[in-house]
Amino acid sequence: MYAIIKYKKYGLMRFLSAIETSNAIERNIRRSGLPFVLTEGFHKKPKISYLDPTPTGVVNLALYTRVDFVSRVEGALSNLRTSSLKGISPEKLWWTELNPNKLVTAYAFRILIPKKCIDLSVYDPARQIVITEKSKSGPISYFFENVQFSSRGEFFVIGYEQKRDRLIRARYLYQPILSEKECFVLVMCVEALCSGRRLSDILEESSWDTEF
Repeated sequence: MYAIIKYKKYGLMRFLSAIETSNAIERNIRRSGLPFVLTEGFHKKPKISYLDPTPTGVVNLALYTRVDFVSRVEGALSNLRTSSLKGISPEKLWWTELNPNKLVTAYAFRILIPKKCIDLSVYDPARQIVITEKSKSGPISYFFENVQFSSRGEFFVIGYEQKRDRLIRARYLYQPILSEKECFVLVMCVEALCSGRRLSDILEESSWDTEF
């Protein structure tokens, strides 16, 4: 019996590493008292799978986890919320057999940057970038798709999508257009996408029960 739980990681918790984040979620599930399935082997753990981790410092509003439970429990999400850490909160739960890792093809992101820190006139999607940590290179538009700029108060919001096999750090997109070195920047992963569709929409259609 599988449940997909959508967590949100924000505040200071966004600075946790991928391993620290998975450990926090595992503790949340253990402390919830829900009947989870254990992995095989000497060191048994709750049977949990995750999507791609976000870099340290990125707010993740689409932290989907798939947990194998012994049986369905009414009010499972309420139990999880009671035992969760502030900043890594379970927001929604779907009972479904779907496997997000077999569905998700890309992610949607947003970046918030003060207007005074950006010069949009120098933005060039054809600009070549070198991804040193992955030994990759190509134009900005290859790694960052559907880039859109909008205004929200004193901030510019940069929206974009990235395919799973082209995930790179957001700085490769925003650093070339920064007009000031010291600047507040907030990067957020807002949704997982399945061939252009939101994963949450697909789960709503296919699950036999939803908790929120």
